[in-house]
Amino acid sequence: MAGITIDNWLTAISLIMVFAGGIFAGFQWRVSNRIKRAEFINAIIVKLRFDKEMAKTMYKVDYHEDSWYDDNFHNSNSDLEFAIDKLLSYLSYICYLKDTRNISKEEFKVLQYEIVRACSSPDVQSYLWNLYHFSKACNSKCSFEYLIAFGMKNRLFHKSFSDSESSVYRKKLNF
Repeated sequence: MAGITIDNWLTAISLIMVFAGGIFAGFQWRVSNRIKRAEFINAIIVKLRFDKEMAKTMYKVDYHEDSWYDDNFHNSNSDLEFAIDKLLSYLSYICYLKDTRNISKEEFKVLQYEIVRACSSPDVQSYLWNLYHFSKACNSKCSFEYLIAFGMKNRLFHKSFSDSESSVYRKKLNF
């Protein structure tokens, strides 16, 4: 040990302390990141389930209260189209977060019920079918593209959904 000087010992101790500090900082970062992710998912849940307008619209979609996608849907001055678009946009955003891996599969499972229920609604399916084919006719992407992709991938829509001449859905938009 004649070759080891006090400077070498101090350098080694400093390196060990820097390494330990790095491990501690990494651990703190992971904990902080988990908390932020949990808060983010909670904010999504609160908006989806406890925002009065969003919850009311989801109830209308989920329980098929009455048929709302009819010939007057696009022509009326009611707030229903806005409320439905707001809900479907939010659900599509959640699907986008999943597709871009900004939320994990486990985090998505917490939100999946609402998405599956919405995609299972005959009125939502008809509305999305019309918008999907209208957008295609305009050579543009549909506003709800991630929600539609989720519904198609998980076979929540009728197999003729991608057919613009489907006999399952009634054409309400001009495409």
